Amino acid sequence: MSNSQAHFLDLFFHPRSVAVVGASRNPQTANYHLVANLVNLKFPGKVYPVNPNAKEIMGLKAYPDVRSIEGDIDLAVISVPANLTLDIVRDCVAKKVKGITITAGGFSETGTAGRSVQDEILRLLRPNGIRAIGPNALSPINTRNNFIVGFMPIQKLPQGKLSLIFQSGLYEPRLQWLVSDYHLYFSKLVDLGNKMDVTEVDALEYLAQDPETGVIAIHTESIAGDARKFLQLLQKTTGEKPVIILKSGRTPAGAKAASSHTGAIIRASDAVFDAAVRQSGAIRVAGLDDFFDLAKVFEYLPLMKKNRIALATLSGGEGVLTTDYCQLNGLALAELTPETKQRLHAIFPPWDIPVNPLDTGVCTQFTAGIDVHIAFLQAMADDPNVDGIAMSLPVSRLLQAEELAKSTGELIKRGKAVVTWPIDPAEARGAIAHLEANRIPVYPSAERAIRALAALYRYHKMREAMS
Repeated sequence: MSNSQAHFLDLFFHPRSVAVVGASRNPQTANYHLVANLVNLKFPGKVYPVNPNAKEIMGLKAYPDVRSIEGDIDLAVISVPANLTLDIVRDCVAKKVKGITITAGGFSETGTAGRSVQDEILRLLRPNGIRAIGPNALSPINTRNNFIVGFMPIQKLPQGKLSLIFQSGLYEPRLQWLVSDYHLYFSKLVDLGNKMDVTEVDALEYLAQDPETGVIAIHTESIAGDARKFLQLLQKTTGEKPVIILKSGRTPAGAKAASSHTGAIIRASDAVFDAAVRQSGAIRVAGLDDFFDLAKVFEYLPLMKKNRIALATLSGGEGVLTTDYCQLNGLALAELTPETKQRLHAIFPPWDIPVNPLDTGVCTQFTAGIDVHIAFLQAMADDPNVDGIAMSLPVSRLLQAEELAKSTGELIKRGKAVVTWPIDPAEARGAIAHLEANRIPVYPSAERAIRALAALYRYHKMREAMS
């Protein structure tokens, strides 16, 4: 058990025993991976596959039903059609299962009949003290113990301090992409589905006091729990950990789609929700790019206490554009110290050029044998006037990513935030992976890199104001 064992959700992330109802022997089916992921990733708890037509699955003894399992069960993962789920829940009640995750759809999101079954399940669970995630939820995931409920084959997830709360199946099919292309480092993920019982209020309350979570990102379509408590929790949490919120259903058409998708009830206008969230200190984003960009920057980098930025770009034109991005996002170009300027003169062309932003393209033309980007980073390391560094990288520089990662890592250790972007992302995948393995964020464009960097400063400023 973790240090946060006082909260009921700890059971869902640290179960000692799991019954997988609807487990399949067929690798072509989604339910096969519910057991296969746990076995392949060596989840340390006991796993009981439940399938009346199988004797064993993935080398584990299979059981005809939940009641026939001899051991105690902390958590039951129920993945059978909606019309069969109620009987399985009755078995779980009889077996005194402590928690339930229901992965199947076909409940409140489908209309009156589905809601009736969902309500009946809840009436069974509540008097027996059983908590439930779902229905219509693939959840949860804990990278520390390799507990993963998922329909896709998942490789070991890299451990980090980012935890996700979401209420749709948007992320589970993308997990491997978020790891291999986005290079996110996870702690926990919880998909709430229809939020029949466990809501975002419960999940936020748990992750707020979870020592393994340092950044919380929430994608929601509606607030199902106590909205006032949710906002109070947000305000309390943002003083300790950044909370990023993506709320879909912002338009009338989106709200209608959300209602049909997860049975969500949109409780207030988007303007009211937006104002309340911003007042709480959480960071509201408009789309998936910003959602993941900010999740990455907060997980990777230290906060920026001031807004003074040093820029290095491959051309003067890009320097002007990036300077605009800085100004528009509340960042200012740093006034470098005379010592830093002197150090940079060693990489200048035969004439004087501006030091911030620095045109590394023209420097490279006249400095054979000197690594311009490393020299720039080393000069910034000792400058007390620089809080953050933003740098574009040519493919030739990225092909020698190891030394670049080392120099950039030194800056980050000194408390300076560094963001980069490649001139040609398609040619630099391996180098990007190397940099991000060292927690140096690489963004597809200068605009996205600067927006992420600015979030570090704005959050620090907000936290100071609130304290």
